[in-house]
Amino acid sequence: MIGIYQLAYPTKMTHKMGFRSFGNVFGSSITNTFTMKQFGYYCLILALTMTSCSSQQGARKKNTEQISMISLSKTPCFGTCPAYTIEIDKNCIVKLDAVAHVPNDMKGKYKTNLPEKEWMLIVDKLESMQFKNLQDQYGNRQITDLPSVNTMITFAEGETKKINDYGARGTEELSVLYTYADSLVRALDWEPVSSN
Repeated sequence: MIGIYQLAYPTKMTHKMGFRSFGNVFGSSITNTFTMKQFGYYCLILALTMTSCSSQQGARKKNTEQISMISLSKTPCFGTCPAYTIEIDKNCIVKLDAVAHVPNDMKGKYKTNLPEKEWMLIVDKLESMQFKNLQDQYGNRQITDLPSVNTMITFAEGETKKINDYGARGTEELSVLYTYADSLVRALDWEPVSSN
């Protein structure tokens, strides 16, 4: 199997101005030579593929620039439900206000930085679940003692979208988002913020 570098810069030319081992790129056992015209088609396909990947990265970057802040608050219950607020801004600065039953017995205010790839992952998740189009409220209010999750997204133009999810089971995608937030609280390297 030859690599992309060998594909772009072949070293073995035949007397027909073709490439002797080009068929091996696609896993075939073809040993026929290819003409320069055929090679041109393959180069065009390669260029289009690379352009497509580049445009997907550009779209992803545009999505990350459209969201300026993500805030998720878990409210207390009568049991041991974790209660905290986590805020992440577009500069990957994360703030945590740990209220009760937070992992590592944290209480109070903390801050840290989020790797940019994690920010992009969260934004991609919000885009894929079409967060703007979700309901503003979920849950059965007739059942008592359930915690709520309040999620707020602030967009670059200043618009906000808020969701109150009583019982934390609004949609499957939201549940995944809540679990992800819990994992960030557990995994990130937090620095306490002084109250001064």
